[in-house]
Amino acid sequence: MAYTSHKIIDSYILAVTPNKEVSDKVDEYRSKYRKRNYSICPHITILPPFYIDNVNNVEVELSEKLKNIHSREIVISSIGFFENGNDENVIYFKLNKGSESYLREIFSLCFGALQGQIKNKYSNYPTEYNPHITISSKILDIDFPEIKAELINTKTFFRFEVISIDIYKQEQESGVWNKIKVLSIA
Repeated sequence: MAYTSHKIIDSYILAVTPNKEVSDKVDEYRSKYRKRNYSICPHITILPPFYIDNVNNVEVELSEKLKNIHSREIVISSIGFFENGNDENVIYFKLNKGSESYLREIFSLCFGALQGQIKNKYSNYPTEYNPHITISSKILDIDFPEIKAELINTKTFFRFEVISIDIYKQEQESGVWNKIKVLSIA
């Protein structure tokens, strides 16, 4: 089913949601470093915000494909930085190489399965996928060097099992993202 041009108001993302223990650790950092409140729980984005005519198509397409992926433990091993400038800098939890490879495999599977059915909300889908958990975004250029210096040598080590890909829907009025479907991984 191809995306049609009529106005669609609901937007969705695909994400991996860590367990409560890891989410709580991420939220400790978020509470210290965020510059704004987040409208979504800690997560690793698989597909960024997109539109689709019928979200059930996502579930149908991916449920079959995810049977070929096995659950796996992933490891958060350090803190990384996107130095974007223009007061759009980001700090995030970075995954180890094996975890990045695993999530890139899931990204490729999901993107391939849904290509032609979804329309990205903001721009073209990225050609390079960088899985991470955001700590803080929209950090002002003036504040960024101090935060980076404080965190650059921080050693972190969290791990959790990826057991599902979650579909989140954004509420129009509040902007809050709510988990609406859980797609199990074998």
